[in-house]
Amino acid sequence: MRLWLYGMLLRLVTPAVFVWLWLRGKKDARYRQNWSERLALNSVDKKLQGCLVIHSVSVGETLAAKRLIEQLLHQKPEQKVVITCMTPTARALIHQHFGDSVSCRYWPIDTPGAVKRFVRKLKPRAVWIMETELWPQMLNHLSRAKIPVCLLNARLSGRSGRGYRRFHWLMKPVWKQLALVSVQNKETSRRMKILGVPRNRLFVDGNLKYDIELSGNDVDKARLWKQSCLERSVWLASSSHPGEHEVLIEAHKLIQEEQPDACLIIAPRHPEQFENVAELIQQSGLKLARRSEHNAIPKDCDVFLANSMGEMMLWGQLASVTFVGGSLIERGGHNPLEVIAAGSNVMSGLHVFNFPQVYAELSKVGAVRWVESAEEIKQAVSLLQQTAVMTTQHEAAKSVLQTHQGATLRIIKRALECTLTGSGMIKTEQSPQGLIRYDSDIIEKIEDKHFTTQYWQQQKAIAGNSTGRATVWFIQQGDLGLLLRHYYRGGLVGKINKDRFLREPAQRSRAIHEFDLLSKLRELGLPVPRPVAARMEKTAVFSYKADILVEVIPGAIDVYRLLREKQLSAELWQKLGGVIKQLHDTGVYHSDLNCHNLMLDDNDKAWIVDFDKCDFRESGDWKEANIQRLLRSLRKEKEKNATFYWKESRDWPELLTGYRR
Repeated sequence: MRLWLYGMLLRLVTPAVFVWLWLRGKKDARYRQNWSERLALNSVDKKLQGCLVIHSVSVGETLAAKRLIEQLLHQKPEQKVVITCMTPTARALIHQHFGDSVSCRYWPIDTPGAVKRFVRKLKPRAVWIMETELWPQMLNHLSRAKIPVCLLNARLSGRSGRGYRRFHWLMKPVWKQLALVSVQNKETSRRMKILGVPRNRLFVDGNLKYDIELSGNDVDKARLWKQSCLERSVWLASSSHPGEHEVLIEAHKLIQEEQPDACLIIAPRHPEQFENVAELIQQSGLKLARRSEHNAIPKDCDVFLANSMGEMMLWGQLASVTFVGGSLIERGGHNPLEVIAAGSNVMSGLHVFNFPQVYAELSKVGAVRWVESAEEIKQAVSLLQQTAVMTTQHEAAKSVLQTHQGATLRIIKRALECTLTGSGMIKTEQSPQGLIRYDSDIIEKIEDKHFTTQYWQQQKAIAGNSTGRATVWFIQQGDLGLLLRHYYRGGLVGKINKDRFLREPAQRSRAIHEFDLLSKLRELGLPVPRPVAARMEKTAVFSYKADILVEVIPGAIDVYRLLREKQLSAELWQKLGGVIKQLHDTGVYHSDLNCHNLMLDDNDKAWIVDFDKCDFRESGDWKEANIQRLLRSLRKEKEKNATFYWKESRDWPELLTGYRR
């Protein structure tokens, strides 16, 4: 009832949300784009199904998650990743940092319909939420779908904790639906326990924002820019807000009274403020230059407007002193650690309730200067440009940064163990001779010999074989049954060229592609065999051979063999139709759907096997063609075999009934 009322409320306010987006679009046209994603009405590439969704609501969360996401992509290159956000600025930052290595879209409004569409289209393997962006409808739906949700790098202030307690009637179930909660500090852990997070799912792993460092690219880029301001005194105002811009401009005019060549780099927090700030600078009489028009700081400019995103590490390297915005007004401040890592000293206003622990640590060792006015900013800039003071404060700030680093590796290890243990066991071995992908949970260390019958014969593990176009071998390794299949060419080409295929990228080669497809389908919950290992072996200059090992489905017999022995019940035919529908609903085209590739196990569960040359497809008439292919195979076997317990008028309508449910 509580969730129903909440859902009704969200439906009622949704039109107002779009009115707000439209009004915001007057200053930033991007707010009027991609509205279909806000309601999950957009189309989704089927290949993204089974992805890991990472939700970083805005710019701050995205910057904090950058190293975590980089580590994830490095450790799990085969895992599809979708990053969601709520603002166009964060969306642009995601594209800038990660390009095509991830997919990016907006998190949907928390209405029942939008949430269901989002989950149905993506079918995520898991969801990682950065900091404390919790939406009851989404959490409830993910929980019912048995999709694990991790809350990572979580922080909860006393004020936010009290706010959640006021809505305890709505939020109480949410805390218990989280599979893992990794928090920044003990205070957040204590507040989370009070709200109802189970103790065995709650861990203090530190703050991702400390795990920031300059890349080689950052250093190289800054080296070129520094040439344009070698003789100048440069200070930076980062993430500034309305109500601060005027103070910062006034402070710079005071600084120029003593240092006429001083330059202020000002980087407003939100892009829609760029033109407003430019107008304020011009009205003040100071000479303006824009980042969008220059690749160096002009010698005659007083204020350089950084009207770009994702370059704060660059500006921090150019400036000896940085004012961190959102702190002169009651906005709560922004993360100072980025500019500290870039080598700049920090000054801040007193409103830093968004980062109380960070600023407390910095203040304790004298690594931050507190300011409240233009005059105090001018004094702090002058003081911090003295070499001895500058060095002392920066060394103190660096010590704070280094003391708290390491959260990234702790968090990603815990999150992967919690949510991606299955796909996390998939490893890849690459060599000049080819590529092998395998499940290390089954075969700890893969070798080429695992793809030869000679090896398994030496192990006395061959349990039998089956012949068709080619022989497949059944292997019994302890309690585990495996099937080894070598890929052969068919048709007239196969008479000339038995088993060599035209060279193509390893990821698209026959065995590797089938392995990846089976892995994805299992993540989506489809009844298909578990892939164990696949090999692409380079042979001649332009060719390769391929092999695959898959797990044998215990107690499963193909429909062809069953029909040679007995008639199948209407219920079983409906189950077979249902599993084909499940495959088609996922958007998977089966290139050889026939009665040999449909199976029933001891518990009458239906399975589909043999996914060579299969793939995801957009909706179309291929689904009906798939069904007709199966019908032709049944008719063919009926004609060929004297004993074959299939009657089209009786059994085929039952299969279609199961398919159309």
